Amino acid sequence: MLKRALLCTAAFLFAASVGFAAPQAASSAAKSWHGYVTDSKCAMNAKASTDAACVKKCVDGGDKYVLYDTATKKMYQLDPQSAVADHAGHHVSISGTMDGDTIHVTHVRMLRATKAAAKPTS
Repeated sequence: MLKRALLCTAAFLFAASVGFAAPQAASSAAKSWHGYVTDSKCAMNAKASTDAACVKKCVDGGDKYVLYDTATKKMYQLDPQSAVADHAGHHVSISGTMDGDTIHVTHVRMLRATKAAAKPTS
């Protein structure tokens, strides 16, 4: 009887752990996001967010590179910062995984800026 109870408990715990792990695995799947690589200070400023020299100056002053998605008007943290350093002010597609509001970058590809996308609103 005790052996049966232990087996049932072990089976229940295993099933529960699989249930909790499934949502986390789904959120860690690789995806792509589009937007401008800018700095955390100027992300909402239309002119400064696409000015590479301004973005680099702010990052040198202590700000972090972020991705500003013009469609959703959301800002995402980027990790590692070195993966996007050459794309300051550029319209890009970033592939990677999301953890909270941080994108763990695996690939960056430049996109053509469109008139609608080139004007982030404040």
